Amino acid sequence: RLYDPYRAIGYITSNVAHSIQYRGQTAFITTGIGRSFHVYDVEKIGLLFVGPHFTSDVVSVVSIGDETFVSVDGRVVVCRRGKQVGELEYADRGELSSLMHFGDYILAISADNTVVVWNKESREMFTELEFVNESFQVTSIVHPSTYVNKIVVGSAQGAVQVWNVQTRRCLFESKSFGSGIACMVQAPAIDVLALGLLDGRIILHNVRQDRSVMQLAQEGRVTAVSFRTDDVPMMATANASGDVALWNLDNKRLVHVMQAAHDSTIPSIDFLNGQPLLVTSSSDNSIKEWVFESKDGVPRLLRQRSGHYSAPHMIRYHGHKGFDIMSAGRDRTLRLFSVIKDAQSTEMSQGSLLREARKTGTKVADLRLPQVAAFATNETMARSWDNVLTCHLSSPYAYTWSTERKALGKFTLHSPDDSEISAVAISACGNFGFLGLASGVIEMVNVQSGLSRRLFTGHTKSVTGVHADACNHRVYSASLDGTLRVWDFGTGAQVHSVQLQATPSRTVMHNESGLIACACDDATVRVVDIESFRVVRKFSGHRNRITDIAFSHDGRWVVSCALDRTIRTWDLPTGHMVDWFRVESVPVSLAFSPTGDFLATAHMDSVGIYLWANRTQFTEVTLRQISPDSVDSSSLSTEGLVALPTSAGLVGDDAAGDADLDAADEKDAGVYVVPEQLTDDMVTLSSQPRSRWQTLLNLSTIKKRNAPERAPRAPEQAPFFLPTTEGLQPRFDLERKKAGDNGEKQEPLDRTRISTIEALSGLARTLYQAEETLNFALVVEYLKGLNPSAVDLEIRTLPVTDNLRAVRAFLRAVTVQLRSKREFELVQAYLQVFLGV
Repeated sequence: RLYDPYRAIGYITSNVAHSIQYRGQTAFITTGIGRSFHVYDVEKIGLLFVGPHFTSDVVSVVSIGDETFVSVDGRVVVCRRGKQVGELEYADRGELSSLMHFGDYILAISADNTVVVWNKESREMFTELEFVNESFQVTSIVHPSTYVNKIVVGSAQGAVQVWNVQTRRCLFESKSFGSGIACMVQAPAIDVLALGLLDGRIILHNVRQDRSVMQLAQEGRVTAVSFRTDDVPMMATANASGDVALWNLDNKRLVHVMQAAHDSTIPSIDFLNGQPLLVTSSSDNSIKEWVFESKDGVPRLLRQRSGHYSAPHMIRYHGHKGFDIMSAGRDRTLRLFSVIKDAQSTEMSQGSLLREARKTGTKVADLRLPQVAAFATNETMARSWDNVLTCHLSSPYAYTWSTERKALGKFTLHSPDDSEISAVAISACGNFGFLGLASGVIEMVNVQSGLSRRLFTGHTKSVTGVHADACNHRVYSASLDGTLRVWDFGTGAQVHSVQLQATPSRTVMHNESGLIACACDDATVRVVDIESFRVVRKFSGHRNRITDIAFSHDGRWVVSCALDRTIRTWDLPTGHMVDWFRVESVPVSLAFSPTGDFLATAHMDSVGIYLWANRTQFTEVTLRQISPDSVDSSSLSTEGLVALPTSAGLVGDDAAGDADLDAADEKDAGVYVVPEQLTDDMVTLSSQPRSRWQTLLNLSTIKKRNAPERAPRAPEQAPFFLPTTEGLQPRFDLERKKAGDNGEKQEPLDRTRISTIEALSGLARTLYQAEETLNFALVVEYLKGLNPSAVDLEIRTLPVTDNLRAVRAFLRAVTVQLRSKREFELVQAYLQVFLGV
């Protein structure tokens, strides 16, 4: 395969209630994310650990010290630091939910209406408490503080029972509260429990005296309750609509309602011990922390971590480094995900929607812009003005965004004829944006000023794609009228038109290669050369509508995905399909990294973005032709599915095992291996770098050029007593020279052309061995392992005192190699050095 599953990004939490544990003063939050779980630190909501990937969805989690207990597939798995280390004794009672810990016990509610109790240390089942569905259907359990070995069990009939898990006896049963109990929490006061009912009432009930202390009511069923523990009498309750109500327990009144705190059900909320911080998690794939600073009790959002809560339908890489991925989801949000650091992922702001929702009494989701139909991004002028352009479903408006501010931009662009905007693009310079309209008109606008600059008219139906070249010379557009048209950037005049055999539904352009790929309605990818205006490649094989296409970073591959759940890679130079695989969920969008290291995919029923590692970046992959006809209906069965990447990515032995299997598959697939010699009539050159033998031929010139100049000599020192001549008048004797200096230059020693050193060199020993075994290929292999200077020295130091045996063996080795016509130019270089000695 060309791609290996790497990891999934964009998963934060799910509809599973989170679990908070404390290690000293530090708090950690554990959340379920489908078939795994995440552990975050509460201080910065930074991801610490990712749990293993299970075979089914996580039902419940609870963290105790270093261990995390996970209910999945009717079992309770024990994990430590993200690794599975054990499992509680199998109960064989179906799905286990509402995991709870107290003392040495772990409790869970089974699907057959039984409370199962395990011993935490021995991991063995301690006891089981069975109930009758008709009279008492268990919905929640809680351990009252200071009650030894006792639990309180709530029911869908509205009554609660107190049980002793040691004796398996029911100690007390209350009357029904008139509505089913959804959740129960221990209040700060001893003996008092907070009961959240399905009809929206919250009852503070004294279990010991069996009387209700306080009763409050909110809109919608109660899903979670929590109390502040920093000496402020406040209680927070959540409902299934994503609202959080804050109550003053002293005055028994509602303080504030945090409307649309989340966009979906809130399964759990928790005040941190001794801190004015409220942690909320929701099935909208987000965790939020709220801080209480003002005296009126209204909190503000301190920090959050979120992802799409509805599947993304379009993803594209932003920037040339491949660090960020921009995605548009069905939740009407535009998000920027970081591939390098998850904490930097963010939602593009659409303004103060929460404040406006509070004023108007509407939901935040209703105030968002319509779902993004398409977007275009360019990082060139990101620091100067807006650099993202979006169009929306059934809307005549397009909007600009700024990735620098992570927010909605200055301009709202309206189509000139009030028709829907169906396609957008931004020029390579970042100054101009293009709006493709449903009427067939293309409008060019200035992104900096928001003013219209030019109209391109000619299409008769809706525009499905628009692009501009890197030099702002041409504009290219595709339409439902089945044509690909070329326009002059400066005048707006049509230059050329290419009639396609099928209607193009999506287009993508690779500027460097000058190619445009069109995904057509006949499940075929057509590649058009913008220089010759011809369809140069046609790729067919998908069995259903193509949802997205992308070019590889070097323009060599076209990757396509379709409703048949396959992702296929087409090789442009050969025109063949070189890879395909099928996934469980329908891929709706894909993008290739600008650096070529990852392929990113988005799927129809998944809120995450999946990264696939390009194996050609780190290993040798042999490309072979795959006939689309060979992918028959039998190959599209449940066998051979490729699992989607997980949040944990590739780990340990599994990745190594997959690599071994891939290598075995390639070995058994009949891969063509290039022979050393194509035919005996051809000369085969060496695989050595060309510089190796060229340096060998010019070694003397290189040494002369690199030889250092004569080192500067120190001036001769004058003697302390200057010599004088004999005579009456003293004169200095300047002709006398130093003793031992006769003034003659020493002639250099004569250098022999071939050394007469008696010790055998490595080449000589190899020549002797080759002569005995008649395997003269050993000589060439030995010389190939030496650098040019060492080769020259070895040849010059061949012994001549052995009756020229080594010399004759060298000539014989060269002759044999030349006759084999292999390593031809390299052996020629060796021979020239030998003849020059």
